[in-house]
This record gives sequence, C-alpha cells and structure tokens, in this order.
Amino acid sequence: MNEYHVIFNFLGTGLLEVLYLIPVCILLSLVLGAGIGIFQTLKIPGIYQAVYCYLVFMRGVPPLLFLLMVFFVAGFDSARICAVLTLSLYHAAYVAEIFRGGIQALPKGQFDAADSIALRFHQKMIHVIIPQVWRTILPALTGQYIILIKDTALVSAIGVMEILYNARQAMQVVYKPLLIYFLVALLFYCLCFSLECLSSYFEKRFMTE
Repeated sequence: MNEYHVIFNFLGTGLLEVLYLIPVCILLSLVLGAGIGIFQTLKIPGIYQAVYCYLVFMRGVPPLLFLLMVFFVAGFDSARICAVLTLSLYHAAYVAEIFRGGIQALPKGQFDAADSIALRFHQKMIHVIIPQVWRTILPALTGQYIILIKDTALVSAIGVMEILYNARQAMQVVYKPLLIYFLVALLFYCLCFSLECLSSYFEKRFMTE
C-alpha cells in the first residue's frame, strides 16, 4: 500500500503543475493568436511579413526543439516561466491561423454591414466579427488545445515537474513502469476528455442562441 501512496503522491503533484500550465497557456495563446490572426487579415506592410515569418518558423519547428532553444538561449531562471512562454508562443501560431481562416470565411456582407453603420475597427471586431467567428472555430480550437495538453509532457525536458517528470521520479522509488505509465496516460486522457466535454457544452449553447 505504501508503494501506491508514493505513486499517487508523485503523480498528484505533477497533475497540479499541469493544471497550472494549461489555463495560463490557453489564455496567453488565445489572446496572442487572436491578435495575430486579425493582423493577418489587415495585411499591413512590414507587420504582415514579420507575422508570416513567425508563423512559418513555428509550423516548421518541433515544439520540443523550440522549447530547448528558448530555455538554453534565453537563459530563464524559472523553467516554469520558460515552459509557459514557449508553449503559448508555439500554439499561438496555430491559433492565429484558425482565427484568420474563421475571419476570412465570413461573408463579405458582414463586414460591409458593420462599415455601413460607421463602426470603428475594434467595435466591428468585438461586436460583429469575433462573436460569429468564435462559433465556427470552436471545434478547431478545441483540437488545438488538446494538442497543447499533450505537449505539456514535453516540458519535463527542461525540469518542470509535471506528470511525466514525476512519473520518472516515482519509477526510481517504485519500479512499476506499466502501472505508472498507464496512470499517466489515464490522467492525460481525462484532461483531454474534459476539454472535449466543455467544448461540446459551449457548442450546444451557441446552437441554441
């Protein structure tokens, strides 16, 4: 029984770390990705090219490699802060493409209608465009953030004590690899499934409005 107490203690501590990382990374990547996606549609000279280079780089580099590059080059004192910034920047690139696609998929008449009542740019985005885009991109965003949840396992490479890191620590005390990694897989499945359920709830709410 003592062995199981050790395993659950390690994995529980790692789960708490992941539960801290996930909402912070989702919020940061959502805000940054939405802003970048909007700027993409404006095609402002200079900014558009810089954003394009950022997106191409992020989509062409594995997340683990980007994490290690930032950690060793930037010299962060805190591995947790490095993990948050890296995951947020990486997934913001994909969120930006999701937003850009959602905005460009809207009928042109929606933009013309907003312009006809003399709405300013931020008013048009907040009150007309984003509410419609949000409904259409929610499934794609859910899929992206499920990937983000799985990517939190990568931050163990820089010493963040999340689930996988603590699983390896538990292995040094209690050598039950099959049980430990099964529990790790179960925890990640529960996190991803919870996000899917939350997304389904909001999709149904949007359909009834």
